[in-house]
Amino acid sequence: MRTHALVAAGAAVFTLAGAHGFPEVGRGQNVDPMRVAAQVASGIGFIGAGAIIQSRGSVKGVTTAAALWTSAALGLAAGAGVWWAAAAGAVLTLVILVALRPVGRHLIAPLTTELRTFDIRYERGHGTLGPVLEAIRDVDGQLEDIDIRDTDDGSIRNVVLAVRIMDPENLSEVARALSDLPEVASCKIRDAPSG
Repeated sequence: MRTHALVAAGAAVFTLAGAHGFPEVGRGQNVDPMRVAAQVASGIGFIGAGAIIQSRGSVKGVTTAAALWTSAALGLAAGAGVWWAAAAGAVLTLVILVALRPVGRHLIAPLTTELRTFDIRYERGHGTLGPVLEAIRDVDGQLEDIDIRDTDDGSIRNVVLAVRIMDPENLSEVARALSDLPEVASCKIRDAPSG
């Protein structure tokens, strides 16, 4: 949502800067200041492409690339003398980047991701929980809840994690890898209980 909003805001600022900028430059058949906006809009895409990273089937950095593209639009608007568009665009960009982040995480993510319960049982004393949480983060899993219980003698730890993830198969790969660890007694994934 933030990526699309940034691209829309940047496109609007590019258009306004091209249409209303450079008022002292006369327009004619061979003179069109809007070409400056067009060249900046296409040229900044190379920098944005460098911010995008593809890893393990997921793509990261698209919002960063969109933010770079929008900042180029703001710079163009300021340079073209369209201060009102640059100021309004800067405020809108900050709102998109800061205020929409929790909206996406708490309202939209539950609609686009699946909730799974990740049960792991292992011997204590091996530092297992840290790598488990890191492995879940590596596959873009989002931890919603955690329940840790030790057996009476304290030798075995039972951990139940509620994980929200786009592709549950990625979580299955994590479970298979963790099951190979010598201290792990069991590692299972199940659908989260409804309600």
